[in-house]
Amino acid sequence: MGHWKEVAMEMQEQESDRHLADLLGITYDELTELDYEIETDQSRDGLVYNYRIEFDIDNSPKDILSKIKNLEDGCRVYFQPWDFDEEYDYDEQYDAITENKDYLQKFKDEIANLEALNSLKIPDEVLKAILHRQLFISVIGTMETFLADAFINLTNDNEEFLKNFIETHPEFKKRKFELREVFEEYSKIKETAKKVMLDTIYHNLPSVSQMFADTFKIEFPSIKNVYEYVLKRHDLVHRNGKTKEGETVVTDENAITELISKVTVFTNDIATKLNIT
Repeated sequence: MGHWKEVAMEMQEQESDRHLADLLGITYDELTELDYEIETDQSRDGLVYNYRIEFDIDNSPKDILSKIKNLEDGCRVYFQPWDFDEEYDYDEQYDAITENKDYLQKFKDEIANLEALNSLKIPDEVLKAILHRQLFISVIGTMETFLADAFINLTNDNEEFLKNFIETHPEFKKRKFELREVFEEYSKIKETAKKVMLDTIYHNLPSVSQMFADTFKIEFPSIKNVYEYVLKRHDLVHRNGKTKEGETVVTDENAITELISKVTVFTNDIATKLNIT
């Protein structure tokens, strides 16, 4: 390999690392001090669900790890596949969400489709198990989509909600700038808010419930029962269907029916509190 080709490849790698640092909310220099691996979570047919950044907490400075956005269990961050696409258009995604005002009906329609799939009689036990596993994941994904669509639409359409969001979200609390920069920062604040909302992991219910309560001034429903299913979904996607204790997550027809029931009650409660029809 020629010298200049090696230089070009090194520059490309540095650019990718700078993009990753930006996604994590840290500087490129801080990223270089971390020990980490980039893994993928994917289905058996190779479909990538997400990327997972695993940090070696024993060999990474804790003060830098504490700065990382959406860090889970103190050692990992999940990204959607398109997050690594530097050409990803936040405005296009935001516009697509805010143009759809029927997000509650969209949730109901998708749940009805999942119920229909759950009632299918499949003689092949292996295929049936695969279907039920995917249905379980999809029910949580449908709830997550509703939460994202509701939050982004309501915040986009109401200046008071946007103000509440900016004043209470941790991402804005840690941002510092000099007084002379106030007008420049103010001009960018809505764009920053868009990015923060789109980057939010909406199945992270402890964080999302606080966001809803702070932004919309509502009493968010108890997340206890539903969040147990979110954690099971995590086991299905990231631990091949096993809990940390090695137990198999049950995803048969009855389990899916129960999950759909609890997610529907949970979502309808939120819709009622937010006057979504």
